[in-house]
Amino acid sequence: MKNTKSLLVLLITVLLTGGILLFADSQLRPIIDAAGSSEDQAVLETLFAGETAFTPVEFTDETGLIKKVYEAGESGYAYIIENQGFADVITFALALDKEGNITGYEIINLNDTPGYGSQVGEDAFKETIVGKTSTDAFATISGATVSSSAVVDGLNAAKAHYNETMGIVDDGTSVPETPAEPVEQPITFGQKIALYREVSEKKMGVVTDTKAEGDITTFTVEANGYAVTDGGYEDAKPNVITVKLNTKEQTIVSVEIVEANDTNGIGTKVEHKDFLAQFENLSYADEAAEVDTISTATISSTSIINGILAAIEESK
Repeated sequence: MKNTKSLLVLLITVLLTGGILLFADSQLRPIIDAAGSSEDQAVLETLFAGETAFTPVEFTDETGLIKKVYEAGESGYAYIIENQGFADVITFALALDKEGNITGYEIINLNDTPGYGSQVGEDAFKETIVGKTSTDAFATISGATVSSSAVVDGLNAAKAHYNETMGIVDDGTSVPETPAEPVEQPITFGQKIALYREVSEKKMGVVTDTKAEGDITTFTVEANGYAVTDGGYEDAKPNVITVKLNTKEQTIVSVEIVEANDTNGIGTKVEHKDFLAQFENLSYADEAAEVDTISTATISSTSIINGILAAIEESK
């Protein structure tokens, strides 16, 4: 009898506790939901002009990329999406109306490489998304594949959830537009350095091939940049350039980057046309000649100058 009473008391306690928890959840849930929507309120109001009430929607998402879903009254649905970009997690919001049209795309967090991954936050990329529908395909950005693919994967997750919610069938026949080419960003020049100067053995350019045609000689040169000298990367490779010299007039005809093996988006700025243009028709007969390095890519740009110097020394 004593055991029966104990079990009865335990059962009543469990039921009471469960009832209290259910009651507490029913009272706190609106507060919790409101707190969740309030932290996203600014971006939600940007997506849906004129709307102020956003209701959190329960959802399932096998990809794990969708973090929150909101219903914006009769205007449509908003998705908060996260995915790993090249350097950091990219967080963005997407809006669809109730006819399946994508009406908004806003970046919330983006720390990817300036001029490359950062393009997923620019208007040119946004214009490839807004105006599409929930059955359209999206293009990545050439040169920023990791970052743009992260966004496209998130877009596809939102599309799949939205289509299931709205009973829309996506036959998968949509083809993305031709990938957008990256917009070459301007560079900022740093300090000038002398073309002729002492270079350590580790940083000295190495000529690997020479081809002469009349007064023009083309040198292929390997030059250790940031990845080799300072980066500490495994299997780091030197930058590779070709240097064309007019040996009669003692001028540099051109410098071309064959391989830029330093940090993408930083060291690879040495490929910028403005950096390479400064060497065209530069007289290397002038022992006092100076050239520009690139701000934020000093070691990489200096490696290219070291490679040019190696070609000049080889020509003498």
